Amino acid sequence: MTGFGQGTSESPEIRVSVELRGVNNRYTDVRFRIPAELSELESELRRQVLERVKRGRVEVTVGVERQDGKEIRQTLNRPLLEELSRAAEEARQELGLQGPLDLTGILSIPGMFRTESVEVTWTDAQKDLLHQALLQALTAFDTDRTREGEALTRDILTRIDAMLANAKKAEQRAAEVPGILRDKLVQRLENLSDVAELDPARFAQEAAYLADRSDVTEEIVRLEGHLGQARTLLSQPDDQPLSKRLEFLLQEIHRESNTVCSKAADLQLTQHALAVKLDVEKAREQVLNLE
Repeated sequence: MTGFGQGTSESPEIRVSVELRGVNNRYTDVRFRIPAELSELESELRRQVLERVKRGRVEVTVGVERQDGKEIRQTLNRPLLEELSRAAEEARQELGLQGPLDLTGILSIPGMFRTESVEVTWTDAQKDLLHQALLQALTAFDTDRTREGEALTRDILTRIDAMLANAKKAEQRAAEVPGILRDKLVQRLENLSDVAELDPARFAQEAAYLADRSDVTEEIVRLEGHLGQARTLLSQPDDQPLSKRLEFLLQEIHRESNTVCSKAADLQLTQHALAVKLDVEKAREQVLNLE
């Protein structure tokens, strides 16, 4: 799920800021952009994030600023300057190029100056500042994602209600199909009665065979059961992630409706099942964005 959150915590010496940006992803992927001196704390921060985030790609950016008024010193990148001077001398000797090095041009070269990193002694008190800032960011992040999740849930529930309505229509039509097939069989046999003698036993056997082959009662019962369970998960959520369970239920709903389409010997019944399949595909797209 997408989301954004910020958090800050400070002491008289430093100010720590944390920013979270989350985008949709089928799996959990947490990436950090933190100062080098904090690299040893990354595993702790990752565990803290994973306690709240179960799905999606999350970028965590950590910044540290001095609060004691000391200026951050810019130092000259001497290795780069020496390499530049050596390259210029080679160009004069080997290529015959003329002209002195321009100080203004040299100083404008990217990387010619280095910014000293903020020096922080990461005692337990300093680590607490970082964890507090991350907690604030996670809280704001959850609020943002919750707002999106509520909108997605409403949309998916609407589609599940539409699928349930079509499943009920399919159930009603399925009850009428055996009689419709029997009437069609009678009509066909009556057309043949002038050229062949009808066997009542054989007629009953064929009618029973057609009714059994096109019977989708079990599939519709399972379909309605899966839809009811999906609706319960969304309307009465627990503390467990929903996405994986909903993905499985939608997969089963698609399978049952597909079987109904394959077995149904009636156009209206097939249309109701196809309508369910269409809403399943739309709901799947939204479920991928849920945690």
